[in-house]
Amino acid sequence: MPKLILNFKLKNSVLITVFALLFLTNVYSQNRMVISYNEKINLGEVSKDTHFYFSNDSHKVHLKGNEINSYSFSKPGIYTIAVVEKENHQKGSCTERHLPKEIVVEVSRIKMIFDSDAIFFSSPILKNRSTEGIVLSIPVSIQTFDHREAKLNMTSVNSAGIGTNITATLDNRFGELPEGNHVLQYALKGLVTENAYLMFDFIDANSLIQSVSLTKPVIN
Repeated sequence: MPKLILNFKLKNSVLITVFALLFLTNVYSQNRMVISYNEKINLGEVSKDTHFYFSNDSHKVHLKGNEINSYSFSKPGIYTIAVVEKENHQKGSCTERHLPKEIVVEVSRIKMIFDSDAIFFSSPILKNRSTEGIVLSIPVSIQTFDHREAKLNMTSVNSAGIGTNITATLDNRFGELPEGNHVLQYALKGLVTENAYLMFDFIDANSLIQSVSLTKPVIN
């Protein structure tokens, strides 16, 4: 067999493998959800013929259709939900949205909320000026199911907006916090080159992003 044909088949095989891995990764990420205790999941509009089965403590739960969106997961834990959809062989049914066969819901013991209306800075962020030395402060509310301390995520916070490369690093003093209201402090680094509106993607104790947008643009 000519070398050209072998190379072509090899490249096709590699591409198929890559696409398969991407597909599996995407499906897996969509099948797993993280929420806090006493919260609900939202699967959008669900057919009334779709059934959900899972266990909660010592009893089994069976929900139908949109009932899944109204169910409150009151206790922390990992819930594996089996999804059973009624087969529909009617014309055009292949275009309907289908749920995965299994959904994993991780219910965290921690509930953490950033107060987006109360974010403030030790000094203004100026266009084309380094932000080193500026401290970002933002109030947070922390509740825990077991009333124990919450370990915070120390990953750097990224900013979004035109011409920005600003990052924010949480002060080490806030590594673990008890229940209650606190004011977190982040050291800024980087700069912004445009008079743009910025947004900071804060990471809560459950490693989930809570985005906070500034109400005023960067000034000269």
